Amino acid sequence: MEDRNNINKFRRKEKKRRLRASFAVVVLIGLTIILIAVNWNKIISPFKDIGLDVGEGGFPVTLPGSAGYVLDELGESFYLLTDTYLYTYNSDGANIASIQHGFQNPVASSNSKRALVYDKNGKGFKLYSRSAEIFSGTVDDSIVFAQVGSGDRSAVVTTSTRYANYLYVFNAEGKQIFRWASPENKIMQVCFSDDDNSIFVCVIGESGGELSMSVLRFDLDNDDDMIWQTYVGSNITFSLEYCGDGVYVVASGGSLLLDAESGTIKAQSYYTKTVYGISDTDGMRAVVFLDSGSNGKTVTVYDDALGEAASLSPDGVTAFDVSDGKLYILNGSHLTVYNSSLEEIGDYELDDVYSDVKIIGGKAYLLGYNTVQRWEL
Repeated sequence: MEDRNNINKFRRKEKKRRLRASFAVVVLIGLTIILIAVNWNKIISPFKDIGLDVGEGGFPVTLPGSAGYVLDELGESFYLLTDTYLYTYNSDGANIASIQHGFQNPVASSNSKRALVYDKNGKGFKLYSRSAEIFSGTVDDSIVFAQVGSGDRSAVVTTSTRYANYLYVFNAEGKQIFRWASPENKIMQVCFSDDDNSIFVCVIGESGGELSMSVLRFDLDNDDDMIWQTYVGSNITFSLEYCGDGVYVVASGGSLLLDAESGTIKAQSYYTKTVYGISDTDGMRAVVFLDSGSNGKTVTVYDDALGEAASLSPDGVTAFDVSDGKLYILNGSHLTVYNSSLEEIGDYELDDVYSDVKIIGGKAYLLGYNTVQRWEL
């Protein structure tokens, strides 16, 4: 009899245990469903671009009415930024999305899969995929500039009433993961490492009555950890870029290549002409200078040690781009292609006059008065 009572007690305890376990599972499933529902847009946004049905497209693409356009690449796609909208297109010219950004002074920064649009001198910014807004955010002070990283992280530099500038970094969900207050020096440029775990910051200050430019590296996993700081001269910097061989700095008086790990200056060059334009490094480092002697422009290519490798004075430069070790110079209705030695390897008479060129997937995308044209190279 006593054994039977013990068995019954055990069965009742086991039943209660199973009921509690079942209840816990139901609660867990319910909380998971609620969490997914609340964050559905964030969860699904990285996958929205897969299998998009956007129609046939075709070139030339007729531009929507606007006072001005900015053309840039978004991976194998391209986008147009206007004063009211962000338009994204696939490589065949089919419109993927037309999104009203709502900013007064919109400026964009993009990588292979994301476009960051911010309101210069305003307080808002938004991160987009090819097809939709991923998140929007605001800051307390006016935005000076912003920069998207290699992945989903974004940097926003603002004014400040207490400091020279604030630097914020946000993750893919729009959550602030880093903030740095620059005490006295103004922030000029920022760039991310390839893995987005470090950020490099170029600042300008004053020392002994002269301008002083420095580059700093921060570890984004530690708010207070500045890895290194390197003085790079007294010339105004124009660009800061993380490359495979280091951190590339272009200033009014020359360029430098810094070791990304230590901040040591690996190479340096000096300019005697005025810098007109700088391309991103993609198998070639090219700088366009104003040539006072010929009242034109000179293009110079630099080697890995930042020594002058080649130079030429084209008939004209409306716009230019570097892609896969080749230089593309647009001059109105003419597009010329050069190799790394600045030897001409392609020459194209275009069907119209264009104001900008972007090389995407080995093809030239050209911005005209009211169209975007694609040119097979």
